[in-house]
Amino acid sequence: MSLKFDVDLIFDGVEQSGARKQDFQRAVQLVKSGKFKSSLSERAKMLDLRKLSDFLAGGVGSKRFEPALAGYFGEPRNQRRYASKDSVPDVELEYDDLVRIYGEETAQLFTRDEDVTDASRRTIEIKQKTSSKDEKTQFTQLGAAEGQFSSEIAAIRSQALEKVKLKDGKESVTRYVTDQNKMFDWFESPKQKRYREALLRRFSEKMQNFQLFSYTDGKVKVYIVPGLARLININSKAERRKYFKLEYRSRGSRAAEGSVEIKTTPAYDKKIKEAMIDVTDKLMNAVAENFTQNLLQYYVKGEGANVLQKLGANTKYGFVNAFAEILLLAREFDPQFGGKPFEFRVASKDNKFGSIAAATKIKTDSTPKKKDRSLVQEAVSDVQIQEIARRAFVARMPKDRGQPPTPGILTYRSGRFAQSFQITKINQQANQITYTYDPVYFVHDAKFKGKTLVESGIRDAVRQVLKTNERFKLVRK
Repeated sequence: MSLKFDVDLIFDGVEQSGARKQDFQRAVQLVKSGKFKSSLSERAKMLDLRKLSDFLAGGVGSKRFEPALAGYFGEPRNQRRYASKDSVPDVELEYDDLVRIYGEETAQLFTRDEDVTDASRRTIEIKQKTSSKDEKTQFTQLGAAEGQFSSEIAAIRSQALEKVKLKDGKESVTRYVTDQNKMFDWFESPKQKRYREALLRRFSEKMQNFQLFSYTDGKVKVYIVPGLARLININSKAERRKYFKLEYRSRGSRAAEGSVEIKTTPAYDKKIKEAMIDVTDKLMNAVAENFTQNLLQYYVKGEGANVLQKLGANTKYGFVNAFAEILLLAREFDPQFGGKPFEFRVASKDNKFGSIAAATKIKTDSTPKKKDRSLVQEAVSDVQIQEIARRAFVARMPKDRGQPPTPGILTYRSGRFAQSFQITKINQQANQITYTYDPVYFVHDAKFKGKTLVESGIRDAVRQVLKTNERFKLVRK
């Protein structure tokens, strides 16, 4: 199956990012010809790695994005359990999805914080690295707790001032350095017990499990560190001093207010590196079929549109370079590309872009597309409805918590039912959707919640994807 995505679908209506089809066309030509050379440092600026992490995780806060990785459905929904919004990890997923993606042996290594995470779920914090020269894990922040500081912290800051002479010896600059001994003396003091415990609590909640996406030489490598928060004993003063650095961040000019961040020492970086498991091949099998379509739509019309909008006014980057980086990123992730060059399919009637595919030649399609819904749109919608319906099944099914199942009610255990569900055909003219799933579950169609579960999930997905309240006839194949 060749990769397709509908450019008209991306650029229809209001162009939130301000991008034009001409920009996209130029980007494809540059990538196809091999003239565009990716710069990992520029990619980080153009695509905003924090936004990209949100996309890979499947959502942020209450927002959910079209799937990037099957099973990754965004941040935990019940965030009130966490000590702070800063403690919330990037993604929460079902344990069964971990097993499906990584295998039972690896899934068992993932830990959970019992105070905030249900027994059937696990959380992951996602980070990214774009420099092949950088051997560090590059945690930007492992945890931070806000606080009102006494004059002691201001004194520590004052003592940390130093003058640094420039090479010519004629000028000097003033900078802060953090004296770790003084910071830890303050941090470990009895009067800071409440603040210290809050900060360590946030670290534990956020960093239960860790995943690193590393982009090097046109390839993406993915590593996991299950149980990162438990690699060291954070309740030990000696362990904290060995593996943590404390950095103070003031609020503007008010030195007595701010937060303290925990960062890793080289010793901790070494432990993390030793614990890393390469899961690139396994995760690539979980990449959504419409990954590229969703990635483009995310940056053109979705949560990443403001990133492109800023780039449009920046002559150093511009939309052309940004689109080229997105396409190269898609090729790195999407197994359907297979490393093949790009192909345009152009409708000759209006010269509009129809799709891009992984093939070798440019083709012209003289057959007019239907105005209401192209074949590409049909394929995209089928997949979207299928994925959203699967999520709805998982969300609504009662979870197996070691108790006897309720007779006649389908209980979520392995996730096999949801994964077996498929949309086989959508006929809008006849208002009919044909679907199927593993026959072993057919017995639930006429019992209690079985039929309601399937039909309501499909109807919710139809409303989201097709933007219609029409009542389709649902036919099980």
